Amino acid sequence: MASLQGRVALVTGAARGIGLAIGTALAEAGAHLIVHDRDAAATQAAVDQLQQAGLSASPLVADLADPAAPARMRDALAADGRQPDILVLCASVEMRESWDAVTEASMAAQSEINLHATVRLIQAFLPGMVARGFGRLIAIGSVQEARPNASHFYYAATKAAQTNMILNLARTLREPDITCNIIKPGAILTDRNRAVLTDPAYESAVLERIPLRRLGAARDCAGAALLLCSQEGAYINGAEIAVDGGLGL
Repeated sequence: MASLQGRVALVTGAARGIGLAIGTALAEAGAHLIVHDRDAAATQAAVDQLQQAGLSASPLVADLADPAAPARMRDALAADGRQPDILVLCASVEMRESWDAVTEASMAAQSEINLHATVRLIQAFLPGMVARGFGRLIAIGSVQEARPNASHFYYAATKAAQTNMILNLARTLREPDITCNIIKPGAILTDRNRAVLTDPAYESAVLERIPLRRLGAARDCAGAALLLCSQEGAYINGAEIAVDGGLGL
């Protein structure tokens, strides 16, 4: 694929898991990676790891639950001479609750990060992409959007709403070199869900639904993101790309 040399990529929730895997792939392709997370220690550790591998990366610590955070992130990056060409929305809150167990607090937490922060980040960084004539916006959705488990009653709804926002932009933004897409991971073994997915009974039930008969790794999501950010993927707009081993079938 063509190099991302000279591009700046901001990946939210990139200190670990899918965010770090995608960010690493973008940095390996030549982009300067801005590693965002609310955990300062984990963010710096990720940046150190990337820099030790000879990659260009810098930290950006912010809590997206703060409504003012995205604007402060934009201003801090601008002061440092960094204007993101690529925005990957990976940070999210996922609470496993059935319909009768959802609380006001969990609804507020998931809405704040999965929906409200999405809008604020888009408003903070998309205008700069439009002004410069290039941009790649990717949201990390979920296989839960179309076929939600009972345990993901509200989380799945927020991710479906986030996808609706991205598809709205893909259809209405109408900029020749700004694309808006969604990557939908399935059963990916990350720190967030490792305890659940490695429970023998649960793992067996999940594997029964996956045609490839294996769980995914965070790096499995990186190739799709790299394609969408590259020149080879410049005509992909409004796509919902499942990275799930066929779980959604």
